[in-house]
Amino acid sequence: MSEDVRPDMIRWLMREPLMHFFLMALIIFALYGLGNRTQTVLLELDQADIDGRLFMQEMAAGQALSEEQREYFTAAFVEEQILVQEALKIGLDDDARIHDILAQKMRHVLSGDIIQPSEAELEAFYQANLERYRTLPTLDTDEIVFNSRENLPSGLLAQLAAGAEAESMLSQSPGNLDPLPNVNRLDLSNIFDEPFAEQVFNAEIGPWEGPFLSNRGQHWLQVKSRTESVLPSLGEIRDRVRL
Repeated sequence: MSEDVRPDMIRWLMREPLMHFFLMALIIFALYGLGNRTQTVLLELDQADIDGRLFMQEMAAGQALSEEQREYFTAAFVEEQILVQEALKIGLDDDARIHDILAQKMRHVLSGDIIQPSEAELEAFYQANLERYRTLPTLDTDEIVFNSRENLPSGLLAQLAAGAEAESMLSQSPGNLDPLPNVNRLDLSNIFDEPFAEQVFNAEIGPWEGPFLSNRGQHWLQVKSRTESVLPSLGEIRDRVRL
């Protein structure tokens, strides 16, 4: 390389943004390495915890683990505990979902110290509070949202009343189709309003019910199937009744 080219190359590299980022990353990496050179992180694991994890794996597999499998699951458990410790260190446990899981586990732990009801007490409480455990009736529905809030053509209204296929109607007036499965009256009231929820729940299977106007356009719902209210047996909801 000639003497004239080398200074030009250096000046070009100094002006290149990628080179700046590379140098910054190199400096940060070096400083981090120097700062952590003398720090030792010790992870202590109880052999009983490892044996418990291996036992659960054997229960799931239905057979004893080979030596190779035991080494694999032991290494996976150690790696998991390292990741958990690192996650705690950087505050990833400050999450609503993690808090919910921890709260549920604490309820389970605390309930172990409470005197548990007998079978007779469970049955008596269940019979005295049957309506508390009865499920709400639900619907499986499809929802068409036409983009326009204006009155639809009479031909399209006739198709809606006859329960026509959504795709054919959307080809006549722009919009979109989405399922609304397993919704109860309260769900529909929260999504739309009480009168429209009542209208849909009283509708027959087939015709499209609407319109409900919103800033998205006009909504039409078609009932596809119904699930009536059900009272679960005590055996199905024993833990819920116990709590």
